Amino acid sequence: MTLDDALADVGIAFLQVEFSIKLLSYCEFDRIRPAEFDTHQVVLLEQENLAFPTGHFSTQEKIVQAAMVAVSLALAGSALTLDKAWEIAGIPPDPHSADGEVKLRTLVHMVRCAYAHGVADPKWEVHGDYRQVLELNLANGALPLDLRELHGRSFDFAQIGGHASWFEIRDGSLAALARWVR
Repeated sequence: MTLDDALADVGIAFLQVEFSIKLLSYCEFDRIRPAEFDTHQVVLLEQENLAFPTGHFSTQEKIVQAAMVAVSLALAGSALTLDKAWEIAGIPPDPHSADGEVKLRTLVHMVRCAYAHGVADPKWEVHGDYRQVLELNLANGALPLDLRELHGRSFDFAQIGGHASWFEIRDGSLAALARWVR
């Protein structure tokens, strides 16, 4: 895989995050109704057909729950692809680095690790030299993360400044990758 391929994957993954968040908001505002959505459906495929019965999305609560899982899966994919782009660029995470871009890369790695240990319920896994306070400077301000304190806890985007910060981390990563690989 080339860096261009990895960056294309990052773009696709973040579009999926956007799509799933929009889908969730539609579901939460009752714009996708169980009576219309929870129907028997047969998908015709080249190799074999798939049949989906009714009953899995029979209430608004079940539809919203499924959309929330879609958001989590999309966010996991975004973390995996962003981490892979850094890896392909040859820039490893380094908990000892004072460089702001390497700290950003290290945070991406830690988020990927959280999802690697549980897609549905990601948890911080912080070992060895990573057990420290990681201080990043994002456009919206300083982000100090005590990774020692977060170890073993459920990962939540609020811990890194929210979902908007995740997009800022993506943007900073893409800008850094462009500088590092010139």
